[in-house]
Amino acid sequence: MRIAVISDTHGSFAAIDRCLLRAGEVACWFHLGDLVSDARYLQEKSGVPVYSVYGNCDGSSGAGLLCPEEVFPAPQRLAANERVVTVNGARIMLCHGHDYDVDLAPFTLSYRAEELNCAAALYGHTHIASLSAYGGLLLLNPGSPSRPRAGRKPSFAIMQIIDGKVNADIIIL
Repeated sequence: MRIAVISDTHGSFAAIDRCLLRAGEVACWFHLGDLVSDARYLQEKSGVPVYSVYGNCDGSSGAGLLCPEEVFPAPQRLAANERVVTVNGARIMLCHGHDYDVDLAPFTLSYRAEELNCAAALYGHTHIASLSAYGGLLLLNPGSPSRPRAGRKPSFAIMQIIDGKVNADIIIL
């Protein structure tokens, strides 16, 4: 199963469109916040389910945004800062990362994902693509397709989940 992962789109539909073109056919998308309202556009354009979480620019509780029924496409309706999605036998933790201080290091995030018995933890916030492993846990930050930092190029990621095993590739735009 192929899943596309995107974060930190910050309202850039052009960046989302570039990701859609490069991703090809995927079963679903994970949007990791900033701006989570972009998930609606992504759902309309992709025609597949989109799972998303709030980022720091969305407000920690989504304050000031449209109500969750307007922001989040089906299959989800309740907004969250963190969620676990089970896909093809793998538990995947989605978060933006700011609540776990990922700009310093992903250790707190990895501990939380292990507590939740996840195979992977996906996060954004830093706008810097990163793919690493801690023991059996995959840590993935897809970077940003609209506002990359630290001299990086715009990016997103593709995950493959086969029989509960998770692999990923960062896609440079």
